[in-house]
Amino acid sequence: MAIVSGRFPISFGRQLRIYSHPCLTRDFQWSSRCRNDDEKTIRNTTVFVQDGTSIEELPAVVQIISGEFQLFSNGKSQVGRRFEGLGLEIPQVSPNLFKNINFEEEQEMILGFMRCVKVGDIFKLLEICPEAEVTPSVALAVIKRIFELENNIEYRNQGLNQYPDESPLTFTRGAVIKRLVEIVCGTSDPQNLIDALRAMGRDNYQGDKLKYLETLCTECIVMITEGKMRVNQVCDAAKAFYNLGNVGSRYVEQVWIGITEKAEEIKEKEVCNIMSVLPLVKKSRKHLYNIAERKMGGLWYKLNCEDVLRVLHILVQLKMTNSRMLPMLSRWTNLNIHALTEGNLRWIVYSFMSLNYSNADMQKALSRFMKAKKVNINDPSLVAVIMDYCVKMRIRSQDILNNAGEYFIKNSQILTVPQINSICRSYGLLNYDPPNAATFFLAFEMHLDAKFVQFPPDIMIDLLLSCVYLGRYPLNFVKKVFNPYFFDKVHTLESSDVRLTRTKLKVLDKALCLEAPSYNGPMLPRDHSAKSFWRDARIMRCVNMIRALLVEIVGTEERITPSAVLPNFPGTELYIIDCIIDMAGKLSFQSFKWSNNKYALLIHPPEHYILNEDILVGPQAMRKRHLALCGFKVVSLRYETLLKNRMYPDLLKNYIEKEMKEATL
Repeated sequence: MAIVSGRFPISFGRQLRIYSHPCLTRDFQWSSRCRNDDEKTIRNTTVFVQDGTSIEELPAVVQIISGEFQLFSNGKSQVGRRFEGLGLEIPQVSPNLFKNINFEEEQEMILGFMRCVKVGDIFKLLEICPEAEVTPSVALAVIKRIFELENNIEYRNQGLNQYPDESPLTFTRGAVIKRLVEIVCGTSDPQNLIDALRAMGRDNYQGDKLKYLETLCTECIVMITEGKMRVNQVCDAAKAFYNLGNVGSRYVEQVWIGITEKAEEIKEKEVCNIMSVLPLVKKSRKHLYNIAERKMGGLWYKLNCEDVLRVLHILVQLKMTNSRMLPMLSRWTNLNIHALTEGNLRWIVYSFMSLNYSNADMQKALSRFMKAKKVNINDPSLVAVIMDYCVKMRIRSQDILNNAGEYFIKNSQILTVPQINSICRSYGLLNYDPPNAATFFLAFEMHLDAKFVQFPPDIMIDLLLSCVYLGRYPLNFVKKVFNPYFFDKVHTLESSDVRLTRTKLKVLDKALCLEAPSYNGPMLPRDHSAKSFWRDARIMRCVNMIRALLVEIVGTEERITPSAVLPNFPGTELYIIDCIIDMAGKLSFQSFKWSNNKYALLIHPPEHYILNEDILVGPQAMRKRHLALCGFKVVSLRYETLLKNRMYPDLLKNYIEKEMKEATL
């Protein structure tokens, strides 16, 4: 990574450039993160990063020598240490590189410390060990052993303070850990630094540990900025920083430097590791995501299932619903659907559902899976999740719905209440008659009756309404639903759910009154309370947009009534008519009479239709039926068509007249 000052542009590949702000050299936010030796003194700054057409201001660090800035590019120092002001530059070389390390002796040293069962024994052993033999690997092993013994004692003695202020062991402990950290920082192996950072996450010492933590973090971030860590190591360091809490979290935002430096080395595993860093950062999240997204474009087909699940989990966690990775992951799912386990597919479908994403690849993958498996799916939760996904995305696939219906008929005995709800409600909401409808609804009614008390009241009403959407009337459950005991269950719900459930009960009552001849209703009293209704602003704007054209069509404005609430209907947005045209004159609700000279104009946004089809979803289809039963000529207008023709009044007028004429037929 390049660390810059002044106006030097540093180029990464073809698209990425970094510029420092002209005021940065004067307005640094100085921090206390520095080592005693000058070459490890670092300061915070910010740099402007140009990535294609995107320019971001990101946090960075600069390393200072004798008050001067060092410039690093591709891991090589462009300015060496100035030799006593004479202008001579000498390379900076760690003396640790020249140590003759006997690895067998090193392992013997580590085993010797591992045999210690008390922290005091470790301190005594360190006193007699030659310092030259305590290599960075040995120092790291000693640190881990100290923390392990301390945590073991603390676990067995809750609330015990192992290092009271007056104890001489407290001073010894601090000095020993500080010196061991300094030895680890002298390593040329970045993995030792990362392991030391991870070990610090287990340090429960209650005294002053800030100094050696800062020393270790500083050394690690310097090694990252110098490009001495691989991408996976940088990601591991970021996680270790984050686990250190406030001390380490300040460094997490600066790890983008090491990842950008090694962008050409990023493969599929590195992409997943970069994605795992995104929840840990805020300022540099967009920059890191763009790097991962670009690399994903050429690597998506090489991912394995665990990688895909990790990436989807992070996208769900960050609510990145517009991510350009989603088409790649759905294509991967379609390509590998035959090799996925049922558990993995369930989590993939659930993730796409949480991200509100669907495309042709995902629909094709699920259709292929259900067509191949039919009723031989071992995990009922998978079928339930697929049906929930179809409902949310309004997917009306025959292969999925037909095979799910057959699965329900054969395996209904083993299904739980939530699984029955997920499978059975889908047919009504998607306005699709299941295969073998008589057998399906017989099994559905049997299980609904047997497990009636297990169903929450709101779910029970949703299931009964889903039957009404398809023109099937659950009269056998009327006495169970419209009785005081069921009403008491309704009032055990949350206050917002109680209001919604009561409204759905009224819709069920009204639907059965209108459509079921043998229904002895209404069962509920008329609601005379004044209510306000939520209205879709898109529909309201459309009504205002076409109002002048409607006047031309019907002749006078008094025949037009927008946003009409019908009398004797439940107070819900479902039964608000977007626009009523009464050819007899001005509409009056005081003397309202049902007649066949009234047009009910309904404007349907995309979510009122099945995805990519001209079929209304279940509630909207029921709405049209009810208005037609009341004598209205129902005119359905597509929101998208109205919006597309808004600049062409003649086309818009012809479209409205055509739909009104078809409603008359």
